[in-house]
Parts: sequence; C-alpha cells; structure tokens
Amino acid sequence: MRQVLALSAMVCSLSFSSVALADDQATTELRTLLSHISQYKAMFKQTITDTEGNVVHEANGNIVLARPDKLRWETVSPDENTLVADGETVWNIDPFVEQVTIIDQKKAVKDNPIMLITATDDETWSKFVVRKADAASDEYFVTPVNQEGQIRELTLIFSDDALVGLTTLDAQEQISSLKFSAVETQFPLAADAFTPSFSDSYIVDDQR
Repeated sequence: MRQVLALSAMVCSLSFSSVALADDQATTELRTLLSHISQYKAMFKQTITDTEGNVVHEANGNIVLARPDKLRWETVSPDENTLVADGETVWNIDPFVEQVTIIDQKKAVKDNPIMLITATDDETWSKFVVRKADAASDEYFVTPVNQEGQIRELTLIFSDDALVGLTTLDAQEQISSLKFSAVETQFPLAADAFTPSFSDSYIVDDQR
C-alpha cells in the first residue's frame, strides 16, 4: 500500500502564469512528445517533502514504460516494492507485508496522472488539463479535471525532448520530486516485463 501512496504522492504545487500556453496547444505538444517514446527505461531518485519543506521520504528504483498503457515501477531502497500495469490491471506488490493490491487500470489513471505517459486514447486525456508557463518552457503542468483523486497536480520535465523528471502534489500537499538518470528509449524489452510475479503465500486484495 505504501507504493500506491508513494505514486499518489507525485505532483508539485505550481501557480500558472497569466500568459500560460493555451490548454489545447499544450496538450497537443505533450502528446506529441510522449508519442515518440514507444518505450522508456530509467533509474529514479525520489524525494518527498511535507508542507514545511521537510524531507519525509527518499527512495531509489527503476522504471520501465511501454506504449500503450504499460508500466513497471520498482522501488529497491529503502524498501522493496513493485507496481505493474499491463494495460488493464495494476498490481501493487509489497514484499514487506506480503500483500498484493489489484485495481482496475482506468481507476489508476484517474488517481495517478503519471499513467498519462503511456496513454494513447482521447478519452483518458480528456480527463486532464495541460498547461505551460510559456511557449519556450520544457515543463508541462497536468491537472485532473476531477479533483477527487489523490493527485492534484503533475509536472513533466523534459530536456532535449527526453523525459528527465517529474514532480507531484498530493491531496495532503506533500510534494514528490523524481529525477531520472540512465535513460534509455531503445532496448530489448523482456517478455515478462509487465507480468506480475509474487508468492502464492501473499495476501491478495482485489479491488477491481
């Protein structure tokens, strides 16, 4: 469950400039950038801070993405945790408590805008507003139309058209900052990359 909360803690509080790029144009730009990423692999470092700027959690791990709608998110320290999305279902595998939480991926997209990175359908994108501070900016601010989810804002950060970081703001106003390194967009993709694997002894909480 910690990984669900950690993922749900992905977004940074940002005030949008009065000269913010029009939503439709920013959305088109972001979708075009992401469409060039058929697959993506990187190491990440995550830092979560509270409303007073105090660091409350740090983590390191690996992320693998493939379009459409596939994600593998592995935290390796300080605690192991794996989140796998295969396009229909999301599994959150927590070895510490030996439990697997299963949810419908459409619900996960609603609660976690990070899933937009691999989304290709118009229906999913229609649930979010995308803005830029100005035309030259490499940062895209994503806000759910429906603010009932855990994630309130997401910022995707690019450099030379490559995704290098993201920040999030959650409902408790905690900020999660992720920096990506060792980024690869062309690599052999393992056949089981988006197949969950866990012991039969694990407790399964199926929320689909």
